[in-house]
This record gives sequence, C-alpha cells and structure tokens, in this order.
Amino acid sequence: MGISMRYRTAVGRTQAFDAGNKIKEMLKINIEGVDTKVYFMTSPYCRALQTCQAIADAFNNDQIAGVRQAVQLREQDFGNFQDPNRIKEDMDSRIRFGRFWYRFSGGESGADVYDRLTIFEDHLSRDMMNGRFRDCSVVLVTHGLTLRVFLMRWFHWTVDEFLQVWNPSNAMPIMQT
Repeated sequence: MGISMRYRTAVGRTQAFDAGNKIKEMLKINIEGVDTKVYFMTSPYCRALQTCQAIADAFNNDQIAGVRQAVQLREQDFGNFQDPNRIKEDMDSRIRFGRFWYRFSGGESGADVYDRLTIFEDHLSRDMMNGRFRDCSVVLVTHGLTLRVFLMRWFHWTVDEFLQVWNPSNAMPIMQT
C-alpha cells in the first residue's frame, strides 16, 4: 500500500481529537466574548485527512470557517512502494550525505520539499493579504518534515537552524502567534 493511502490508527484518532481540544484552548475558543473560527488546510494523504477530521470533530460546525486540501502539504516523497531494506540503506546514506540535501531514490530531498512549500507559502501569504483568513486562525494538518520545512520557510531559518529541530510528537499542536 502506498504511503498516501495508509490509515491512521485508533490511537491516532484519539490523539487528533485531543489535539483539537488543545487548539481550542490555545486559541481561547469557547471563552465568553471570543469569537474565533478556524480554517483547516490539510495534506491530501489519507491519514492526514482522517486526522484533520478528528481535530475538526472537537469544534462546533459554526467554529469552522473552511477546510481545504493542499497537495503541497503532503509527506516528503520517499519513492513509491518502499522496500524496507532499501529505506535502511537510504537512511544510512542520508546521514553521510546530509539530512536536508539527500534525495531518496524516486523521491525527494528536504530541499525539494522546501521548493514545494515555497509555492504553498506564496499562496497562503497572498490569501492572507487579501483578507481570506481575516476572521479566523489557520490550522495546518501536515507531516513532520513538511511542518519543519514550512517553519523553516516562514521564519527564514538557515539549513543549520532547520537541522536543530526535530519532528514533534504525533498530533502535537504548534502555535505561531
């Protein structure tokens, strides 16, 4: 089964629903006088869509301004139908070559993901400047490396700074204020 079609586990659903409640707390949703809505942008991969739905389940319908799939938020491509032996070899090679620069056979490097997210950030910034998200907070539902590369782009980190950051735990909300 290709990585894009892998399902989230029952534990993952609980983690995602709990993350939705944490996001509500972080944004102070449900506090008297606070009328914040969320707009979800999610990877189109199956488990990310399921995670997004579980996070959204923590919100009332009137608290959700919208949901949109963004293909640029997908997982780093490691190549189709990964062979576990080949992945181990690739991971060893990646350490020697450089985690950000190593391109998996038939897949992407971190630098390729960076280029892909440059397009996403351009669209997101333009939407923000045009007032699309004026009355809501944007929630990105994506994958570990993709999230870190997005943060690298957003905060203008160097490659060395990026390499100091590791993937957060599954369904861990990260808030930029």
